[in-house]
Amino acid sequence: MKRWIRFVALFYPRGWREEFGDEFDAVLDDIRPGWRVFANVLRGAVEMQISEGGNWIKIAGAMAALGALVALGLSFVVAQNYSSSATVALVPQPDPVRPASAEVLQARAMTHANQMKEEKLSRAELSLIANDPRLLLYTEDMKRMPLDDVLAHMRRDIQIQVKDTQNADGAIVLSVSFLYPDQAKAQATVEELTRKFVEQDQNMSKEDTAAYLGFWGDMVQAKLSAPAPPPPTSEVARVLSPADQPLHSPPNRFVFLAWGLGAGLLVAIVIRWPRGVLRLVPFAAAGFLLAAAPSYLLHNRFTSTAEMQITPAQITEDPLATPPPATPAIEFLKQIEPQLLNDAELAYIIEDPRLNLYSEERKRKPMEEIIQTMRNNLRINPVETAPHSSSAFRISFTYSDRFKAQQTVEAVMARIQDLGNIQRRSDASRNFKAHTIWERKAGEIVDVLDVPNLPYSPDGPPRLLIALSGLGAGLLLGLFRLRRRRPDPPPQLNSNEIVLSNGV
Repeated sequence: MKRWIRFVALFYPRGWREEFGDEFDAVLDDIRPGWRVFANVLRGAVEMQISEGGNWIKIAGAMAALGALVALGLSFVVAQNYSSSATVALVPQPDPVRPASAEVLQARAMTHANQMKEEKLSRAELSLIANDPRLLLYTEDMKRMPLDDVLAHMRRDIQIQVKDTQNADGAIVLSVSFLYPDQAKAQATVEELTRKFVEQDQNMSKEDTAAYLGFWGDMVQAKLSAPAPPPPTSEVARVLSPADQPLHSPPNRFVFLAWGLGAGLLVAIVIRWPRGVLRLVPFAAAGFLLAAAPSYLLHNRFTSTAEMQITPAQITEDPLATPPPATPAIEFLKQIEPQLLNDAELAYIIEDPRLNLYSEERKRKPMEEIIQTMRNNLRINPVETAPHSSSAFRISFTYSDRFKAQQTVEAVMARIQDLGNIQRRSDASRNFKAHTIWERKAGEIVDVLDVPNLPYSPDGPPRLLIALSGLGAGLLLGLFRLRRRRPDPPPQLNSNEIVLSNGV
């Protein structure tokens, strides 16, 4: 043990070693030191090095570097992820009976690609894949987290992106990838996603053909002067490259390095000013508690979310016309929001006896403020994946009662469908064929993509953030108080006290 203590003593400042080194060695020879003495000598070396202004910069740098190295080592220990990817192409098929430009065919193919993408990322589809007995994804997460949170995590791990549109045949090329800790499951999930893409495209073609034949083959055909032409051709989905062998996807080690540097600097500050840090603790604790306690008086906020999709028309008034792509959600919402979010419409939803929203607030606030509050809590936006070309939009509502949050989203969805039907029925009243198309829902319609979820865990208020803000305010107040205090005079120690202060 003496050998290790003498080694640690080498880290004392040179001036101290030259003045007290011999005395230190003599005292060390007269005792039988243990681990406690070793720790005291080590602590004394660190404190004396830091107490010298020039050495503080070196110690801080060394601690930061040490923290970065430890964090970098931890980044190699955390769970490894693997990424598997595949490529799917949606190829437009030219129709000799209904000639259309390449731009029109590609626009419709893009609409179908976005439609399939949004359906694959819906909660219903993700739940089927996650619970597939051949895959059984996120089994541990499902034991400790609500299903909606697990599916949100899964949605982040799945990437479906348009890879290429500049092809001679006008094909829409999609890249499908999945990130998961298990190599085999990552590849199997991508295979399942691509299989569902091709299968869904085939089903959509069959449904469109059946609807076309059923429409033009019965009473509507009697109104035509000639038999209807054959059904229009649709796109063909095929897998260009199957799911590849998953590649290792390392964690973001720059984040680990940043955390390590910060932790090392924090340790260096604690070592440099231990008394000052101890004086800050009461201020920080008081700020944390004073901010956290009132946050529990605030009501919880629950957000229910649903998605709707604008389905493109299967049939047009002219059987020789190519069915147009669906109206982008951003355009549809521009038309529908003035009718849906006006004061009278929102007041009707608020006062609906089945919902009875903001009942306490309505007793003490004017209706105009309540309506504005609901307008702030209600969100209707295109999906983030492709807001300008997507035909899907998301509806969310935040409220203190999770059941009412879900029921309100259901009411808003029903109202959107009503308003859409009123507009379509008005447009279809022009002639017999257009009205029949509307009756059979063979034109463009607004359909439910994801039903409203029942939120289990609140998404507000941000109590941790509030408490941390209080902690920060307490630290600032503590620093201000310490700055105003007169610093303690430095202790006057003789050589014997210096040696004894190191535990030997």
